[in-house]
Amino acid sequence: MKILLIESNLILASRVKNSLSGYDVRVGKDWQGEDVVFVNVETNPPEIIRELKEKRAKRVIAYCGHKNIGLIKKAQELGADLVVPNSKVVDAKSLLWENTEKER
Repeated sequence: MKILLIESNLILASRVKNSLSGYDVRVGKDWQGEDVVFVNVETNPPEIIRELKEKRAKRVIAYCGHKNIGLIKKAQELGADLVVPNSKVVDAKSLLWENTEKER
């Protein structure tokens, strides 16, 4: 499985990437057909979610601060498959299959 991580904070990117050991993870901003995209919607325009879905990204997992309710709702409206707080994304591997039951 190929994963794109859209994150500019090097420490957080490193933690997320480490939690995804065993997967092909690339940090960047340009989608190149990866199966899953993790995107920080506090440091990137939330509209990137819609763009990724229009390009046929299979799964987009957005994350931001847990108190940022407006941004969480916006990410959901734009088509994120899952929106989680920053504290949960550091265990990204556990999120790969969360909510997939309802998608099947």
